[in-house]
Amino acid sequence: MVGSTETHKVDVRVIAATNRILKTEIDAGRFREDLYYRLNVVPITPPPLRERRDDIPLLIEHFIEKFSQQPQKSIHRIAPDALEILMDYTYPGNVRELENIIEHAFVKCQGGSIEKQHLPLDLISSRDDIVTQALKESNPLAALERELVQRVLEASDGKPQLAAQRLGISRTTLWRKLKAV
Repeated sequence: MVGSTETHKVDVRVIAATNRILKTEIDAGRFREDLYYRLNVVPITPPPLRERRDDIPLLIEHFIEKFSQQPQKSIHRIAPDALEILMDYTYPGNVRELENIIEHAFVKCQGGSIEKQHLPLDLISSRDDIVTQALKESNPLAALERELVQRVLEASDGKPQLAAQRLGISRTTLWRKLKAV
């Protein structure tokens, strides 16, 4: 009870999140070391969104539900072409970036479905640029494949095994394709 002088036993678990590197913050004197060790009992580090592609549709559904609470908005679905673009994106800003993209689409959308044109232009153009650039090459298919392999490797934090897995090829085939670049 608030204001009471009696002692009461409680059993709590604290879940805390940060976008800072707390060891660096401790060294700089901006975070207390004793608090760090109290909080850092079982650290949980979720993988980035680009490694959890299956979560993207679920998160989109959640954000659509969240933003559809706004008055004058009755958006309840996302068009397949818009979903495809969102599934292909690497999300350097993680889940928060996806949320911002869906909010952006909500602002632009006047109908009941988020379409490709409601997504941020840089998201659409970055996807279209790959094809446009490849078409300028003498061998567009090879150019597309080269770009895809490089981007998947980048999105896999330079880990060849993960990149090969995502591409559905062996590591040897990946190396061969990278050598051809």
